[in-house]
Amino acid sequence: MLHLYDRATMANALTLDLEPQLHRLLAQRIDSLTEDLIDITEYLVIDPILDTEADIVRHVGFSPLVDPIDGICFGEPDFHPAHDWLQDHGGYFELIVTFGSSFAYVLLIRDDVEVDHPLLLFCRRYA
Repeated sequence: MLHLYDRATMANALTLDLEPQLHRLLAQRIDSLTEDLIDITEYLVIDPILDTEADIVRHVGFSPLVDPIDGICFGEPDFHPAHDWLQDHGGYFELIVTFGSSFAYVLLIRDDVEVDHPLLLFCRRYA
């Protein structure tokens, strides 16, 4: 899991040997941040095969698989996703959750068409 939470971690991430699609996506997103947004935006790169839901919660304090209002989990009746935006980039899903008027978490979730992990099933359903 790669957690980018400030200017230094964002700059460092772009020097890493990342797969080209992920590097391109991160570079585009980081470059598009305005001066006032760079300090209030965090990125979390998730590999659903290697990273657990508990890992996600430990880094950002929530799981996209749990409705924060009523605690209902993805797959249960009456589940409602709480994200603000979710897009399929063909290899990665980009999920954005905002807090307040400006702070945002951007989760970049690696897709693998051969894997039926709950997080990927969630992304495929709501993207």
